[in-house]
Amino acid sequence: MRITKPEWLRHDADKKKLTAIFSLDFHPDGKRLATAGMDNKIRLWSTQAISAGNSTTTTTDNASSPRLLATLASHSGAVMCVRFSHGSGRYLASGADDMVVLIWERDEISPAAAGEEAGNLLGSLEPSAEIWRPVRRLTGHESDVCDVAWAPGNRFLATCGLDNSILIWDGSTFERVAKLSGHEQFVKGLTFDPCGKFLASQSDDRTLRVWRTSDWTQHAVVRQPFEDNIFSTYFRRPSWAPDGDCVAAANAANGKVPVAAVISRSDWTADLSFVGHRAAIEAVRFNPRVFARSADPAVTSCVCAAGGQDRGVSVWLTSQHMPLAAATHLFSGNVMDLAWHTPPQLLEGESDDDSDRVVAYLAACSYDGTVALLEFTQAEIGRPIPIADQEALLIKHGWIKRDADGDTAAADGAMAAATRPILVESVEQLRLEEQGREILLVEKAAERDSRIAQIMDGSLGPSVDETAPSSQAAVSSSADDTSSLPVPVMTKSGKKRVAPVFVRPLTGGGGSKAPSITSSAQPLPPPPPPSKSPVSVNRVAIDAPIWIEARVLGTQLDSGDEIGSKSAALTATVQPLGRQTLIHSQSISAARVHLSVPRIAAHITCTPGVSTSFAAFNQQNASGAKIVSTRSEGTVLWTKYMSGTEVVLLAASDSVAAASCADGSLHLFDSASGARLVPPIMCEAHLAHLRCVEKFCLALDCVGQLTVWDLDRVCAVVDRVSVAPLLYSAELKVDDTQEEEDEGRAPKRHKPSVALTAADVAPLTGAPIVCLSDGRSFTFHLQLRAWLCIGDPAAYAGSDFGTQSLSHSSTALANAPNHHVFTPTSHTRLGFIQEAGWHQHNLSSNPKKRLPSVVSTDKRPAITLDHLEHQLMAAAAIDSPEDVYRYTDILARHLARSGDIARTTFWARSLLGPPLNTSKCPEMIWEPTLAGIPKRQLLARVLPILATNRSLQSVVTEYSAALGP
Repeated sequence: MRITKPEWLRHDADKKKLTAIFSLDFHPDGKRLATAGMDNKIRLWSTQAISAGNSTTTTTDNASSPRLLATLASHSGAVMCVRFSHGSGRYLASGADDMVVLIWERDEISPAAAGEEAGNLLGSLEPSAEIWRPVRRLTGHESDVCDVAWAPGNRFLATCGLDNSILIWDGSTFERVAKLSGHEQFVKGLTFDPCGKFLASQSDDRTLRVWRTSDWTQHAVVRQPFEDNIFSTYFRRPSWAPDGDCVAAANAANGKVPVAAVISRSDWTADLSFVGHRAAIEAVRFNPRVFARSADPAVTSCVCAAGGQDRGVSVWLTSQHMPLAAATHLFSGNVMDLAWHTPPQLLEGESDDDSDRVVAYLAACSYDGTVALLEFTQAEIGRPIPIADQEALLIKHGWIKRDADGDTAAADGAMAAATRPILVESVEQLRLEEQGREILLVEKAAERDSRIAQIMDGSLGPSVDETAPSSQAAVSSSADDTSSLPVPVMTKSGKKRVAPVFVRPLTGGGGSKAPSITSSAQPLPPPPPPSKSPVSVNRVAIDAPIWIEARVLGTQLDSGDEIGSKSAALTATVQPLGRQTLIHSQSISAARVHLSVPRIAAHITCTPGVSTSFAAFNQQNASGAKIVSTRSEGTVLWTKYMSGTEVVLLAASDSVAAASCADGSLHLFDSASGARLVPPIMCEAHLAHLRCVEKFCLALDCVGQLTVWDLDRVCAVVDRVSVAPLLYSAELKVDDTQEEEDEGRAPKRHKPSVALTAADVAPLTGAPIVCLSDGRSFTFHLQLRAWLCIGDPAAYAGSDFGTQSLSHSSTALANAPNHHVFTPTSHTRLGFIQEAGWHQHNLSSNPKKRLPSVVSTDKRPAITLDHLEHQLMAAAAIDSPEDVYRYTDILARHLARSGDIARTTFWARSLLGPPLNTSKCPEMIWEPTLAGIPKRQLLARVLPILATNRSLQSVVTEYSAALGP
């Protein structure tokens, strides 16, 4: 054994004082050593420079091998742990006391090409030979992050901290999978079973807990080796043996003697211990390889190192009862972490028997800010056994070999035959495969460019548009204030309810955006421009909230109810004249739904675009009102006088202007000239919301009846459709939480628990879109004559492409731990609706409304496919071409991955249409477009994607031939 302590391998503050190094780890290729310390930085060192320094007695620099490869400085607190991902080491995970976990990825662009300015933006404060960029920012911990661990095959990433919890993240998309709560005190160490079946965690509560990775439930609790422990440590880093037989636990005790307990996998008892340390053990670490001595190759051993507060390191072989080596007083501070590396050229296939060859390196870091490197030769610990032999040792523990994608490998002859290469059956298949490869190359290039652009903007997490919408609540100076968002309200009975927010348009073009989402899926190639206008512009400001003032099936509120005062307070958003427009007639009070109507305001404005604005001025003596249309430079276009009534609501688009008056009448004008389009419409009840989109006008009255008029054709697209079914379905969810009434007493009407928060119109068809405060969104299908649910935050839990914004806030992740995220969707119609609904949903603190915490891994592919089909149909229902392009591509990619021939055939047939469709149903009426996009154009778009899986080539070839050139 040889020990080296490079003087230049250190963390120092301003080149003057050493700072503690809390963690270190070798890259799988052995060329880099990552260290993390109290100076808030991660440093990557060249192991070649360390080896060069070991080969000579001089301390001069090696010009051909730079020592410091990179300095990563994006954490705002001391970095407590660093771990490279397995295999290629593509990612580096780091956790710090800023409560954040960062995922770093190396950029192939050289530092010289990136430029000095880009290097500074990335946090590299010193000259670097490599550039590592933070590509994911994982939040959710409420205190310091103490340890991170990658599962075998990088299927999962586990993080733990001083918030007593463990968070599980998907290893490829980095969405949160589960939150493990069981430890009663700080969790300070994690390790995965090499079989991938268990996760072990150590805590200050003197336990080691074992969790099943199949459902993330607790499997075992080990207490015995820690019950007598009186020592306190900075970390408790355990390690699992590479043969899967045992777990070595730090900071255990045998009486008053500090030990590293060896816990058997068979019965979870600690009958063996690594002894010899005179102070508490902070960390233990197994070498990831199994070794065999040349004298007796049949006897294999695992190599484990332990280090702690006695400032020394001991190394053990599991086949011996005595330590292999012990280095005492190695540091002047406590040992914080350990890391192993086995040179890849010695892993297998070597025929020579050079006993002096170095077969393993052990690195140890200390609180004193230095690092020591221990080298072990083949004569000391033996040779690493072949990978196949090591995998055979895991079979007895139920290990199943997985391929590069994490799928279970074939175990029998039939499955093995299915995994053999599939021969190409036609030249057309090769042509489509080539197109599919070109699409993947374009996507990868777009992903890289997007990541670089985000980092150049200084954005490590989700990008949030903090710009206030120009048209939102134009009459209010605080329209973009957070008070406009729905918040939980405590009622007199002690229950929490969601307060309403101002009604706003749902279009994503010019309105306020929900927080954007970091991407976990590859960006799609830009779709061709649609033939019709895809998304309307957010052009109108709505002053009045919509609130359910009675239970859906009830009548009028009791006089002592507090909702009236709450509603009145919320509706006073402009200068009130002191009169309510709503007259509580018998028909209104008996209605199933009650929505609030805004007070009469002295001045109401709306701005449908950048060049034109509309304003209504009500007279104090109720003699009438004046409506004025002006250009942006102040030129008056037209003026309209309303006699004997006041204007309550005002809405406009580029084509239509509408004014709802206190006498229940609705007036419609041409926006450009002010000419009246139709005589005044007398509404059945006073309007609670008014919205104009292009040629359509939407009116929602106070009893929940919704109407949409097409002013070009002068007809009703939707005629007095009630929103009661939507509200009633939401009310049913809270019935279970109501207290049971005594017999003989009338049922107690509970307070409102849901509100309509938004209403809009699809610009192509005039179909209405409605959102509720529970996060769900609906559209009325004009052909089916029924409400369709196009967004539900509680649905499709576990889908790889959930609608959750994953704004990466701790609140969002706590409420939606199962949802993956991908490219921001708030710029599209469906994305804006669903993200806004998800934010609404998470504002409720009712635990019963939160999303499930665990979804079985085997269910996720089916849930994901079902979710993508729902998203595609929802995008078609609201006429959003961008979303149709998006989800068609993603659905095709997942069908290609799953190889589902039946489902692929169904979608290909539905997009192709005649002649194949009519062969089975000659009288079928086939709609050739989807949201204005030709279906056959979509089919031609996805065939190259489907062709990437040759098991689908029979379907691809058939429909490619039917589609024609």
